[in-house]
Amino acid sequence: MLQNLRDNLNGVAKSVLVAIIIVPFALFGIDAIFLSGSAVKEAANVNGESITEFRLQQAVVNHKQQVLSRFKDIDPALLVDEQLRAPVMQQLIRKKVVEQAAVDQGMGISSRTIYELLLEVPEFLTDGKFDAERYDFVLRQMGYTPTSYSKLLVSELLVNQFLQGVAVTGFSTEKEQSLLASITEQTRDFYYLTIPSAPIVEAVALSEEDVKAYYSSHSEKFMTEEQLIVEYLELTPSDLIGEVSVDEQMVEDLYQAKVDAAAENQSRKAAHILLEKQDDGSHLEKIEMILDQLKKGEDFASLAREYSEDYITAEQGGDLGFTQRGDLPKELDSALDKLAVGELSGVVDSESGVHILKLIAKKEADIPSREESEPAIRREVELQMARDLMPERIEMLKDLSYNASSLQETADQVALDLKVSEPFGRNGGTGIASNAVVVNAAFSDAVLEQGYASEVLELSDEKVLVLAVRKRMAPHLKALNDVRNEIELTLKKQRASEQLIARGESLKKRVKAGETVEAVAKSEGLEWQVQLDAKRMSSKLDRRIEQKVFSMEIPREAPVVDSLFLENGDLVLIALSNVKPGDFSAISLRQKRAMAASTAAVTAGQEYQAYEELLLKSADVASNY
Repeated sequence: MLQNLRDNLNGVAKSVLVAIIIVPFALFGIDAIFLSGSAVKEAANVNGESITEFRLQQAVVNHKQQVLSRFKDIDPALLVDEQLRAPVMQQLIRKKVVEQAAVDQGMGISSRTIYELLLEVPEFLTDGKFDAERYDFVLRQMGYTPTSYSKLLVSELLVNQFLQGVAVTGFSTEKEQSLLASITEQTRDFYYLTIPSAPIVEAVALSEEDVKAYYSSHSEKFMTEEQLIVEYLELTPSDLIGEVSVDEQMVEDLYQAKVDAAAENQSRKAAHILLEKQDDGSHLEKIEMILDQLKKGEDFASLAREYSEDYITAEQGGDLGFTQRGDLPKELDSALDKLAVGELSGVVDSESGVHILKLIAKKEADIPSREESEPAIRREVELQMARDLMPERIEMLKDLSYNASSLQETADQVALDLKVSEPFGRNGGTGIASNAVVVNAAFSDAVLEQGYASEVLELSDEKVLVLAVRKRMAPHLKALNDVRNEIELTLKKQRASEQLIARGESLKKRVKAGETVEAVAKSEGLEWQVQLDAKRMSSKLDRRIEQKVFSMEIPREAPVVDSLFLENGDLVLIALSNVKPGDFSAISLRQKRAMAASTAAVTAGQEYQAYEELLLKSADVASNY
């Protein structure tokens, strides 16, 4: 509502004009004049066109962000910039040769296309409108200037345009589609029985010698990883509160500031009737007439719908919603300051026209008492003063911990408690060891091998930490009793698997000899099932069974018999009796169209890759990567 008011106060035409001016100016501003350093340093040259070091750095950052967004559990420390630079540079070179080919083919992207796209990007909008300040802020957060972002968009759109140009040339013949249908629409008839593993696992008997022998021969599986116990010092603003003294006047001043801010933040609901100014002054006569009608008791909302030229708010009876000071033009704010709820203003003149205002409601600010506010205010002041001390204390902590023979000495000098971690390995642990920065520092050569204290580690905006190794625990063999259950389960599954394989082979021979799966299953007390006209990607089948069935060779005179283990350890015996090719003529028109589009897309993709490789081989590329 407020954005609509601001946009419409100066008229629709003016708003559109401003939007048209702002976007191209932002896109084609003068920032490129001031670029230097990595922005112009060449990292590669493709057919005479540069790829700058700055562009490479941006691409590396973007690639890291994409990887982290796709794989949430990955440790960011594993994504080393130097290792990413070469593959990312190859991507940039590929894009550059395609972009150049697109330009050579007469393709291009107009500036109007770019800013029309920007007008639809949600991240650049405020209340549904393009916001130039937000646009600039978001770009800076992404590491771009308006010009570099515009160039990036042009490049990406050209590459996409070129790809689409190749893609639309893809086609497929009916023969290709018929061949594809014979495979994708193929159906298979098969029988299968299941030999459950759980009863066999439970029935396996193990001796103590069996367990000890496995433990001895597989001791490497039961070794612990190297672990550390570290001692560490944490420093936060809260640790420094005892060193600050809060003046009572500071508390009083901050309380008064909060009272004033709360008063400023009171909101009020108003409505207005707006008339745009006319050269002949007719708007003044009309606004006075409306004001007279209001004084006579006419309904404000009805008159706003009839006369107001702020057409968006007019539909709501002139309702501007709840606003705070500064949301409206200052002339309107000043007029509302003088009104009680339900009162009308006189004629108010502003840059956008003349208004009549009505104050509908007020929401007074909730201002707590001095006594209620004081503890939180005092704590806030103490923390802020403590934060001001942090840089000095961090430097002191760096100086004292550097080459210190013991962190206990440092702890005594800076009046901090020396803490001790739980044991943890290279994969981390609990407490501070859940932080990858801490783990990497603890296992660094300087700390682990040379025995130094770590650098002061910044764990957050308000917490730093320094650590040293207190105890290093070499890998050792776990006690037998600690791994007994694991060994017994492993051995039982192994022996059950051996029994299942032997039994499965026996039953397989019977089926191959001519017995049906149904007869074999009934004689063995096993469950069996039949699937007729089963298709690929059937939701009714276990995925492993389906994959196995459709990988088996086509039966000739006798069923093809095979077996597989399921994830739960059960053994499944399958007899494939019949395979029927898919019939292209029998599928629906919709399926045919989808199949044609699919095969054409595959062909186009292959052609595009081949064309891209040809362009790359023909290009004159100079790169250090």
